[in-house]
Amino acid sequence: MNTYGLVRISSHIQSEKNGGTGVEFQSNKLSQYSTLNDFNLIKTITDVCSGGLETRDGIEELKLHIRNGEVDVVLIWNTSRVFRSMIHFSKFYEFLKEHNVELISVSEGIRSSRKEGEMMFGIMCSIAGYEKDLIRERMMKLNKGIRSIGGSLPYGYSTDSKTNEIIVDEEEGKVVEYIFRKMNFLSKIKHLTPIKRTKRLLKLLKNRDFTYRDGSDFKAHQLRWILNNKFYIGEMKYGENIVHHKHPTIISTRLYNQIHI
Repeated sequence: MNTYGLVRISSHIQSEKNGGTGVEFQSNKLSQYSTLNDFNLIKTITDVCSGGLETRDGIEELKLHIRNGEVDVVLIWNTSRVFRSMIHFSKFYEFLKEHNVELISVSEGIRSSRKEGEMMFGIMCSIAGYEKDLIRERMMKLNKGIRSIGGSLPYGYSTDSKTNEIIVDEEEGKVVEYIFRKMNFLSKIKHLTPIKRTKRLLKLLKNRDFTYRDGSDFKAHQLRWILNNKFYIGEMKYGENIVHHKHPTIISTRLYNQIHI
């Protein structure tokens, strides 16, 4: 059984610091497995990159050997170690199936040539399909300028109990306006450093009894998050995509830009 190993680390530093997931550790485990099962381990290919990348030098090299009919088995130490995205794993697994190449995850004890292994890898691919559907749904909403109501909304917004639409929270919206207007004023005082401006604004908010959602005083990181959030001026981001949303805005683009000059 002509066998190729595939291992991945995020960086060479990780390999040196973390023996449990480093290149040497993974490679040794694949070598030991090959010896025990009489596999002819021709080469172990290493990827040094993020596991979230779909196109990687190591995988492309391995695919070339597979296309040339040189591979019967691909060994990996652990599915999640090699692939951080189930979508990318699913594509790779389908490629192996098309070329009648067996996939074995050593630490998980999963072999695609066995029924239980095929089932486990199939479940992972089903998760990938669900993940793709979620991304597609979110992108459709994004392209229409609609924010998916998942996770917490930016401070200043809430959802209408009847329509479930995103609306401006009356009390929080006033605080957001106040934060931007005061920071714009403070930014024009030249002798104030950014840290001093933030401290002064925090004091002003406290004096007015303006609190965050949990009832506590505002913190510096919460101010930074609010002041740098373009959702208030009609923009939202998903991944690398930026669109103009259709939800109510709280401040003007002009005011936002004055603070960020």
